[in-house]
Amino acid sequence: MPVNKAFYPASLAIALLASAPITADAGDDVKVLLELLLEKGVITQEEFDQKLKVARDKEEIRAFNEAQDVRRANREIDKRAEDERKFKTQIYGQGSAGYYQASNMTSANLDASGMSDQPKANNRVGLKVSRELDPDNTVMVTLESNFSARTGAVGRDSAGYGTANNSTPGATIFDRDANVRWISKEYGTFILGRGPNLQNDLSGAFDSRSNWNFGGLKPIGRYVGSHSAAGVNRADKLFRYISPNWNGFNLDTGVSFGGVPGNDERGTNYYIGGRYKNGNFELGYNRAEVRLGSASSPTSVQDVNNRVDFLAAKYTMDQWTVNAGIIVTRNPADPNATFNRFATNGRVNANTWFTGAVYRFTPKLSWNFGYYSVDDRTVQTNANNSNDIQMFATGLTYSPYKEWDFFVDYATARRQAGATGAFTIYDKWQPDTGLSGSGNVCSSSTANIGCSESTRSQSGISVGALYRF
Repeated sequence: MPVNKAFYPASLAIALLASAPITADAGDDVKVLLELLLEKGVITQEEFDQKLKVARDKEEIRAFNEAQDVRRANREIDKRAEDERKFKTQIYGQGSAGYYQASNMTSANLDASGMSDQPKANNRVGLKVSRELDPDNTVMVTLESNFSARTGAVGRDSAGYGTANNSTPGATIFDRDANVRWISKEYGTFILGRGPNLQNDLSGAFDSRSNWNFGGLKPIGRYVGSHSAAGVNRADKLFRYISPNWNGFNLDTGVSFGGVPGNDERGTNYYIGGRYKNGNFELGYNRAEVRLGSASSPTSVQDVNNRVDFLAAKYTMDQWTVNAGIIVTRNPADPNATFNRFATNGRVNANTWFTGAVYRFTPKLSWNFGYYSVDDRTVQTNANNSNDIQMFATGLTYSPYKEWDFFVDYATARRQAGATGAFTIYDKWQPDTGLSGSGNVCSSSTANIGCSESTRSQSGISVGALYRF
């Protein structure tokens, strides 16, 4: 039988066409090869059309599958990116330290100097973890602790006395914040757990002294019972609600539960107020009805023994911001109580007026001053035994970068002879020099060791720096 010489290469070409995978450029190559075979008479027109159709179908299927794989991979990448965008973790905080020198510190009325702890604002380190549920709703968990740059103490009262209480079982580490928040653009913000209330926010926002741990509203607030970590400005078991902005106004209210079985009111505290802002003008008000117990029995009090009404305003014009306010603190449970140097026990009846201003020379350099006047309203107090205070403070702040503040401040507080309520121009910490008493340790329950507190007039200077991260 005669053999067609073109049989073998033609058969081989057809076999290759039938079995070879279709690559990205196979469509054109297959067509050229089929046209060559058609021209040589190896295949018929019908075979040409059939083979070309099969090749094109395979190419379309391959391209479709490849596109599906690409789309699937892109969807997975987009989903991961969306999840990462909705889930955020932030570590933040600030630390400040410096040098101080002051007169009439401690119960012995001694001069003192040394390293100042948190002279501008409270040192803190915190963690925020948030998850965006949808564009209008976010859930956030916040954990935040105070710390001392002098002693390394952390948690509650590390600022107050610079000594750690961490050897005590159950000592508070996340003393500033330990809460969960639901943040809704439509319904407002709900906060549940330990955290600040409106009083804390207003005390900082309406004080001209950005350096408010020294010669500012915070030391005054501790003295008259409008600022403390025992339930007045920061509270445990707090449920707080902040409304959305209604034409410049935000309602802000909360309740801190006492948690005593069979008596919901014992140790339970209430807060209500708000803030209003219109252009350069801002107004803030808060009313607190607080039942303050001892450190060992925080929910033991049945009746309100610390009532605070705080009202303040400020106005900004060009380089100036001016402020003024009044704080009325009362002890409704015992209006005749003796003025107590430890105001967190609610033994204070006083009216406090304050005013001040900030002038910005440049965006990086500013000058501030504040004047504070405490009028002791306890019934037993007389002209010869007054716990009144007049305090003046001023300072310069230089901020070369947004993370850094460098500052120098001066404060003086005038007292009357015979005062029984101890006060400090600082936010209560243990001086490095001049201590007296058993163990040379500061304690809020040790009356004969005043630490930075005394019943005499005080004055001092503070120089330092603060870093935010």
